[in-house]
Amino acid sequence: MSHLSTDRYNGTATKYCFAEFPSIKIYKNQTDKDWNNHLLFGDYIKILDTEVVNNRIRVRCRGNTGWVKVDEIRKDRLLEINFVDIGQGDGCHVVTPDDQHFIVDAGKGDNMERYLSWRFNLYDRKTPLPFLFKGIISHSDLDHYGGFKNIFKNDKINFDKIYHNCLVERPGDLPFGEVKNNHILGLVRTNDEMRALIGDQNNRKGTRSTYCKTLYECLKYSPDVEFIGLLEENRFVQDFDGSNTIKGLPFSLKVLGPIHEGSNGRHALRTINNTGKDKNGHSLIIKLQYDKARMLLGGDVNSEFGEIICNYYKSINRPDELEVDAAKACHHGSNHFNYDFLEAVNSAATIISSGDDESYAHPRPDAIGAFGKCGYGKKPLIFSTELARSNVELTMAKLKKLNMLVAKAESLATEIKKIDNDALTRNLKTQLLKTNKNLNSYLTKYGMINLRTDGSKMIIAQKLEKQASYGKWDIHKLEYSQSSGRFELSEAH
Repeated sequence: MSHLSTDRYNGTATKYCFAEFPSIKIYKNQTDKDWNNHLLFGDYIKILDTEVVNNRIRVRCRGNTGWVKVDEIRKDRLLEINFVDIGQGDGCHVVTPDDQHFIVDAGKGDNMERYLSWRFNLYDRKTPLPFLFKGIISHSDLDHYGGFKNIFKNDKINFDKIYHNCLVERPGDLPFGEVKNNHILGLVRTNDEMRALIGDQNNRKGTRSTYCKTLYECLKYSPDVEFIGLLEENRFVQDFDGSNTIKGLPFSLKVLGPIHEGSNGRHALRTINNTGKDKNGHSLIIKLQYDKARMLLGGDVNSEFGEIICNYYKSINRPDELEVDAAKACHHGSNHFNYDFLEAVNSAATIISSGDDESYAHPRPDAIGAFGKCGYGKKPLIFSTELARSNVELTMAKLKKLNMLVAKAESLATEIKKIDNDALTRNLKTQLLKTNKNLNSYLTKYGMINLRTDGSKMIIAQKLEKQASYGKWDIHKLEYSQSSGRFELSEAH
């Protein structure tokens, strides 16, 4: 009788490991090829028994118990970026190899909160999660920050830091504060400045008050949260500079924008005298790097500021600073892009986050074409949360069922508030819990683009419209090449 070597798994009482590159199967027994689940690179696997039988061990993962091959598991966790289908808007969940969690934008509605409830099984959890989230809000457009309100209100989720771009939209004649000599001077950089601004009730009522009201919600549920304004001159997101390592490999979160310019000895951002374009153009641009893998997470950078950003990095002799291996498309595939900016990014894979219920026709045909033309390699990858959602699971019949689930959840929640009967209330809450689990499953399984990397190998995956004999995922593999110094695409899996 042989047992799995201790250098292949983690833990003592609870033993666990992760799925190896690019994906693996959970087999129904020790010998057959029949499988009951298809796992992605980096999926968490609970080991039920370390005894090795026919080169397999007994495990549980994603609700299935079965067997996995010993040579298809790994001890170390990966970097994980989940581009959640939050409809029209942006939202992604980043998990580092040492289990730190970032929410980078959260869309407009409640899809990100529903995703987190599904991911961490928060439905009947009695206490908050044992770790604190870090939030990154690229800019003050509702389809990027609105969803944080639902997350802040979930008492199982707490934050220790909220990073932002220093432009805090507020009521009054000057939406970003003082402006002088074509520069915005009313920047909110420190925690004290932010708390004073959102603590003023005058900034939480009337036109343009929604952003301040949303941030104020965080104080109610995470009173010790620290608000941190980021500018390019800061260079790195706090605690994640170029000297930082995770699992012995370099890890950093570098701030590439907005571009800081001094004015009369004060911190300032340039204005082109258009509130909407200033707001979008000064979105945070974060470059996440883990070993060799580089990912770009930006907001709604537009054509005007895309040009400014490119010219800036050329002027300081860092023309390759924007180059990455995978990038979230700025502005949902809008036609308001700068071609030179896309050429500088030169990404092997681009992920577009967009929705159906909008009047912009995102992603635009010219944007999709430019992403491909400016991408790295002969076959640049373009993913879309909107297209990934267009599958057999959401036919008209399924949409009707989804609408019924939404209506039922709303009805049950309303009824619970009205009834003063503990036994009946418990029964209704049980029904609501089941309905929400079903609903959240629909909203999170389909449309999400999954990126996983160990720093030298990477997959980007989306669910197949219909399960195939070989699996249920459409997986694209990229591996770092020493000769080219880039991640190169290998065959789809």
